[in-house]
Parts: sequence; structure tokens; C-alpha cells
Amino acid sequence: MKTIIPILLTLLSGLHSFTTLAQDATPIIYRIVAVSDADSTVQSISNDINLYLPLKIYLPTAFSPNGDGLNDTFGAVGEGIDNYKLTVYNRWGEILFSSQQLAHKWDGLYKGAPVPFGTYTYEVQARGSEFGKIYKTGNVTVLN
Repeated sequence: MKTIIPILLTLLSGLHSFTTLAQDATPIIYRIVAVSDADSTVQSISNDINLYLPLKIYLPTAFSPNGDGLNDTFGAVGEGIDNYKLTVYNRWGEILFSSQQLAHKWDGLYKGAPVPFGTYTYEVQARGSEFGKIYKTGNVTVLN
């Protein structure tokens, strides 16, 4: 079942801004209803409008895979993401971790053993429903 959010606008006052807090790539469906200032009767109803969250991605600069339950994994969080790929490299360009699922994060292990503390390079690619692509590289520090 679709959830349709009606937005009431007055013809003489212009558009009112609105926001929503949906957290996935599912479109938010809006229907705009225009009402006259003079007699409050409905003047116009729009078709359904599908709006998607803008593509946003965030990655931490450090994590501590020490099993204390705080910042034990490294990976992205974001909004409006449909496709995603994260790759983590050591200083020689060897792939230590790769994931195509936002929920699958790096636990600081390589071939079953903890990596040495230090800085590692990552590459992330993401694509949104409507709002383009992100390609980002950076460093993450593995802490004690």
C-alpha cells in the first residue's frame, strides 16, 4: 500500500518547503493540493510525485577493532544509496577487504588475523536512485 503525503499550498503565497526523514532509497510519494486563499476550495491536485533522498555517504577516519563494542568496524553510512562498493588497501595496494553491501563492514581482519595498527587507504563508489554517483578515496586509521 502506498503512503501518500498531501501538502497543502495556497495559490497566492507560493510554495512552502517541506522535508522528511526517510532513511532508504525508497521514494517518498507526495501529492500537492492547491487551495484558494479566498474560499478554501480545492483548485488543483497534482499527480503523485516520487522524491528520492539525495545521495550522501559518510566514512569515519578511524576505528578500533578491539572487541569493546565501540567503533569496532569500518564502513560507510549514508542516505539514498542504491549501489555501493567499498575496498580497503594496505600500503602496497593489496586488497584487504571488499564489500558491496552497506551493512557489511570491515572488522580489521585480513585472512583471519588482525591487521597491524596504522593507516590504510580506502576507495568507495556509490550510486543513488536519482542523484548521481560518488567516488571517494581516503585513509582510515586502525587504532589500538
